[in-house]
Amino acid sequence: MWRLALLVLFAATPILCGCGSEYPPRYPISGVVKFRDGSPVKTGTIEACVPGSPWTATGTIARDGTFSLTTVKPNDGAIAGEHQVIVRQLIVTYLPVKGHHDHGKLVDPKFADYKTSKLTLTVDKAGNNKVELIVDEKPSK
Repeated sequence: MWRLALLVLFAATPILCGCGSEYPPRYPISGVVKFRDGSPVKTGTIEACVPGSPWTATGTIARDGTFSLTTVKPNDGAIAGEHQVIVRQLIVTYLPVKGHHDHGKLVDPKFADYKTSKLTLTVDKAGNNKVELIVDEKPSK
């Protein structure tokens, strides 16, 4: 009897642990984030998701505005389809400042919210996944 219980436990372990669940296919995608004047966004992150999907792809923006997306493993891309996109920036200043760091211009906060961003990108299974995202500068007060 205990052998049957042990067999059931071992058989159920992959289900209980989530082992054996497969990741969806991902397709490499990269691009650049620029302001309307053509200058690069120098810092921040990109987040992209297909509405209704539990999978989100993210990427760090390099100083030249470039990024590549990751869903599960570094630079593995994103799932196929039309994605909504947000651009987030977090710039922290510590006082006293001992040096000057050029973080570049700030992105309008509307691009950090899926409801107001209006940015999209399409991930194609065929592969030609290079995108250019254009954002507005944060309005001055």
